[in-house]
Amino acid sequence: MEKKSPAEQFITFLERLPKQQRVIIQPHDFPDHDSISSAFALQYLLKTIGYDAKITFNGYIDRISLRNMMDWLEIDAQHITHLPLTPNDKIIVIDGCIGEKNVTDMPGLEVAVIDHHHVSAPDHVWFADVRPHVGATATIMVEYFQALNIEMTGNIATALLVGMMFDTNQFSRDMVLEDMRAMLSLRNKADLSLANKIYRNQLEYRDLKDFNTLLDSISKTRNIASCFLPHCPKNMLGVLGDFLLTIDEIDITLLACEENGRIYISMRSECANTNVGQVLKQFLNQQQIGFGGGHRYMAGGVINNPSAMRNIDHLLDQLTNQL
Repeated sequence: MEKKSPAEQFITFLERLPKQQRVIIQPHDFPDHDSISSAFALQYLLKTIGYDAKITFNGYIDRISLRNMMDWLEIDAQHITHLPLTPNDKIIVIDGCIGEKNVTDMPGLEVAVIDHHHVSAPDHVWFADVRPHVGATATIMVEYFQALNIEMTGNIATALLVGMMFDTNQFSRDMVLEDMRAMLSLRNKADLSLANKIYRNQLEYRDLKDFNTLLDSISKTRNIASCFLPHCPKNMLGVLGDFLLTIDEIDITLLACEENGRIYISMRSECANTNVGQVLKQFLNQQQIGFGGGHRYMAGGVINNPSAMRNIDHLLDQLTNQL
């Protein structure tokens, strides 16, 4: 018998998912554009079929572009403190995986994991669609809509396109054939002007000071740029890292900041032979000082104790030795 495609397996999962209980869609903590847009799309899909679907998350929304996307496209995602859960709720974790340290264990039963990171879904979930080779979870959502033959609204298409734009750096990294097909499908339905406006407006005026701090403190070792920005919001680290990659002599960035007693790390890379997600995850696990991971070209992590900041020098040495 021919094996079912992931989208066909998703349809089988829906046949098992009871409509009598509420379905909770949970993106990873401190969600980003791909996780929120994918949750938005899944909520619409489930509601169309007849489920009572809600989106909830832990952490907070700290990027102006993401707040704009949610406001302008009318995405209703509530913080866990505003949507009390019960043991009867069925939870679908999206763009994340239960058991990972960036996904809060909420009340209810996790029945599905839909993700594009390198994760292992626990055995107890009813359905797992984990595709680390695709550029965005949004791509998976497009396939679900097509398999169920459900028409996508303009707002859904715009949100998913924005999610893809952020996770692939405007379609310049981690793109495979599935992503290309999804992108072309979304462009036919999305408000391209609005999608570009959301992507373009990533900064607030007050963020400009962080560029000054970066330029005053940056260090360069071969083609690796590194910097500790003590008072920089963690959501700015990726923006600053992408900015540094526009410099010809820089191919890898390692940026860090301190916030609420933790050290946050962000890495970016243009080197095909350096998987920064794998490097960061292995380093933090080996040192037993925090957690993190991500993709070949972008990654993030957390060091739980600021006193372990000195270990970042070892991470920089490890990266240098790989070149």
